[in-house]
Amino acid sequence: MTLRTLLAAAAVALAAPTALAQSTPDAAVARFIELANAGQLTTPEGRALLTGEASEMASDAKSNLPAADRLIPIGKDSAVARIVLRGSKGEEADAYFFLDRTQAGWAVSAYRRMAMSGMTMQMLEEMKKRPTLPPEDQLLKRNLELTLSSDSQLRTWFTANKPAIESLIQTYQRRPVPRTPALDRDPAPSLGPSLKALGLTVIEDAGDGIRVTVGGMMDNTVGFYRAGPSGPPPISPSEFIWVENLGGGWFLFRTT
Repeated sequence: MTLRTLLAAAAVALAAPTALAQSTPDAAVARFIELANAGQLTTPEGRALLTGEASEMASDAKSNLPAADRLIPIGKDSAVARIVLRGSKGEEADAYFFLDRTQAGWAVSAYRRMAMSGMTMQMLEEMKKRPTLPPEDQLLKRNLELTLSSDSQLRTWFTANKPAIESLIQTYQRRPVPRTPALDRDPAPSLGPSLKALGLTVIEDAGDGIRVTVGGMMDNTVGFYRAGPSGPPPISPSEFIWVENLGGGWFLFRTT
C-alpha cells in the first residue's frame, strides 16, 4: 500500500464519526432503529449514535423495533421519541428514547419505560380468566386495565370520558383552598366513588395545574394533566418521561 493510500485511509477513518452523525433527531432515531434491528449498535456507526447512559446499552443482539410513531422536541438540544412495542397477542407498550445534540450530531442518550410489577400484570390476567367478579374487583380490574394501557388507548379513553373528568374537576375545585387530594378510597359523599368508577385514583393540585392520576406504583405513574398558565411539566428522563398534548389544555403524562 502506498503512502498516499495510507494517508487517504487515515483521513477517512478520522472523518468517520462526523460523517456518521445525524443532523436531526428524526434521522438519528430512525438510523438507531435500523442498526439495533440489524444487531449493529456495537459498530463504529452504532456507537456514534449513542451518548451518555445509552452508550452502555450497545449490543450486537438483534432487536425488532418498529419506526418511532412520534417525536417531541425538548428545547433546541434535546428530544424524545416514542416507539410502540407490540406483542404476539396484539398488546401494546410504549418505550421512550431520549436524544441529545452532541458536537458530532444527534444521538440517543437514554431509554425509558413506565415500570410495572409482574405481580400487577399477573393479577389482571387472573381477573380476566374469571367469568364474574365482585363489584370491588370489577373496579380494580378497570383501574389495572387503564393503568396498563398504551398512550394510544389512553388517548381514545380520554376523549370518551373527558366530560366526566371535567365534571369531577369542577367539583374538586369547589373544595376550600388549600385542597387535599381527592382519592379513590375517600368515603362518600366526596369524589372517591366517582373516581373509582372511572378507573382513576387521585385528583390533586400540581403547581398551577391539576393532575388526575390513573395509577401506577411508587413514582411510576400515568394520568392526565390539565395545565395552568405556566403550561405542562417539562419532559425529562428523570421524572415526566412523556407529556403529550391532548388539546384543550389537557396532557397525557407518564412519570418514572
